[in-house]
Amino acid sequence: MTNVINYVGNRVENLQARSGEGEAVLPYFSIEQVRSFRPMFGFLNEKDRDILYLIFVSRKKQKDVQRILGRSQSSLCYDINRIRDRLRFIFYLHSVFDIFVNFIHTAKEYFTPEELEVLTMMFYTSSFTLTSRVLGMSQVKTRYSYDKCLHKMEMLELWQPYEIFVIIRANLNMVRRVYRDIGCNTRLM
Repeated sequence: MTNVINYVGNRVENLQARSGEGEAVLPYFSIEQVRSFRPMFGFLNEKDRDILYLIFVSRKKQKDVQRILGRSQSSLCYDINRIRDRLRFIFYLHSVFDIFVNFIHTAKEYFTPEELEVLTMMFYTSSFTLTSRVLGMSQVKTRYSYDKCLHKMEMLELWQPYEIFVIIRANLNMVRRVYRDIGCNTRLM
């Protein structure tokens, strides 16, 4: 008999607050907070959203989540830490979005259109693989262009965008992960 796991992460509208007595039944996040975070949660796959909702919204214990999802304790802990890191990075990018947009508008005199495309794709994906695929460039050329842009920012003393792109470089594949299946098909998370 095969266990089928029904993912709830993409149906946040149907999420109901639990009623009962005491603090133990109150969610960590309110339903309104979860709805306001929904665009950020869109960067997570269904499995990660389920873990997030079960632990941080429904306040399920890790043992219960392990049982519900059929996961080991070490695997679940790894996923929880990865989800926290990914959300922390996405919130950081969200907080510097205005700096990024201003930089892109004012940088046209220092950077080529191709370089600005690489920087923009890296901001949104943090993936050299996906950036090179979307722009039709080799990964080597994409990395070279990105590193060249970092060097230009440093020489021009554009410290705010430089910091953003150094942090992206240190957190590759944090926004969008690219996985390769055995059949060489790729899927995005």
